[in-house]
Amino acid sequence: SDLPMIEVIEDLIQWPPAGHRFKVMEPVVEVRILAPVDYAGNILELIKRKRGFKMETKPVDEHTWLFTAAMPWADVVTDFHDELKTTSAGYASFDVSAADPPLVEANLTKVDIMLNGEVVDPLAFVCHHDVAQSQARVVCQKLQGVLPRQQFVTVIQAKADGKIVASERIRAYRKDVLTTGGSKAVGGGDITRKKKLLEKQKKGKKRQQSTGRVTLSQAAFNSVISRSS
Repeated sequence: SDLPMIEVIEDLIQWPPAGHRFKVMEPVVEVRILAPVDYAGNILELIKRKRGFKMETKPVDEHTWLFTAAMPWADVVTDFHDELKTTSAGYASFDVSAADPPLVEANLTKVDIMLNGEVVDPLAFVCHHDVAQSQARVVCQKLQGVLPRQQFVTVIQAKADGKIVASERIRAYRKDVLTTGGSKAVGGGDITRKKKLLEKQKKGKKRQQSTGRVTLSQAAFNSVISRSS
């Protein structure tokens, strides 16, 4: 039988397409957190939410505890610092070091983001299979808030495992063709002409929607980096 092929994924374009059978080994690190004992419950909850395992707690003195856990590197770089500060009112600090083993098997899914049916590679991200839909929904909602409105409808969709898992729409600007030459409106009585003009505008917008490019700002990329709602 053929030996399995091992590939290090550095760019998500290399991620195997849906339907392929493969096993993912994910980088993990050891996280050490120092925090006041009053915030122990919050911190243990955060570690759990960030897929931490091999959790240990040790009192440093009567007020401070040391929390250690192995944690996927992806969960450390995505919002961990901000969430730790929030959950401990700014009192907790943390550092990371190499874990043993440095890779563990994980059930990960790639989520593609599409704008008007076209995959936008830089907006793709990988997360645990169980949270793919909820994180996809957060990203779509954030993109809806930061992408500029166009002359055409922008449809934002997230796709995971070959299925659409989240969707949002940005309404088009309504630029009324019934005003011509500045403020002069098309004559009141000519309803047929008005209908024809609006129909023509509708077709034009549909054409624009299928070919229209949406400009991505830094805020759009931040939507993917920071996926906490």
